[in-house]
Amino acid sequence: MDTELKNDDFHNVAIFIDYENVHKTLLDSNTNAIREGFFEKLKIWCKDHNRRIVKIVVYCNFDNKDLYESHHQSFLQSYGVETVHTSNQGKNFADLKLAIDVLNSMYTNNNIDEFIIMSNDKDMTPLLNTVRANKRKASILTTGDLYNSVLCEFADEQIKFEDIISSVDNDHLIINDIEQKFLSDIRKYVDGSISSYEENGKQDYKRHYNVDYFSEQQSSYYNVMRYEILNIINLLYKNGDILFYNHIYRGSNTLAIVPAIHKEYFISNDIIRVEDLCEGDSLIKDMIKESYDSYKQKPTK
Repeated sequence: MDTELKNDDFHNVAIFIDYENVHKTLLDSNTNAIREGFFEKLKIWCKDHNRRIVKIVVYCNFDNKDLYESHHQSFLQSYGVETVHTSNQGKNFADLKLAIDVLNSMYTNNNIDEFIIMSNDKDMTPLLNTVRANKRKASILTTGDLYNSVLCEFADEQIKFEDIISSVDNDHLIINDIEQKFLSDIRKYVDGSISSYEENGKQDYKRHYNVDYFSEQQSSYYNVMRYEILNIINLLYKNGDILFYNHIYRGSNTLAIVPAIHKEYFISNDIIRVEDLCEGDSLIKDMIKESYDSYKQKPTK
């Protein structure tokens, strides 16, 4: 059943997101809400569709390894998103908490015209029914193709994550800002290392940025998942902003990065040799996939 609010004026909408479910669904496709620019695009999409956002609330166990390591809860709050940490009390607790908060908002705030529930779970159908019975619009926002079709039968409107992502053109995403800051920072790091190297009479250049270690270290610094740091490194490599080279560390061959603007200095001062430079495309892609896979939920036997 698809019923639009009948006037062209902006109407108030509250958005409640089963974020743990959404995150796991996207992770299975080797992506995530931050990489897709979901929250930036959601706000634009709502404005384009005459919706004024009253609140966005996400429910998630932020102790999940990739979310915990990257301080993801704090990162979401930087979007102006309310976060509810459901700890490890189980999926039913998260669903119940979301439902209680929707009902509380509905009964205490007559100014909310529409409730958008982002979930693929058919357990949300009683909640959708209750919202509609109270003469509010109930919409379901689904992710991917694994949502339960029953959900859509109980909603006034189905909105698809993929439609929001593809229909909104927004070049200013937070992840792009992080990419540029990462490039600026590593240039500064190398500038500092070169200064120390020259002050030491150009003896034994010490700071080589090993991709494996550096990506793990920078994850918590930028508050993004490790696979996103690796994605950023890959994109900067494709753009010609950084280069890969082979570096021996503790007897093992490792993949290291250097800003392209420092290439000639490194070679002319014998910090690296021309033959050390390498095509890192396949290696970095393997590292990205390995990082994604390490966080995916393992199937139970």
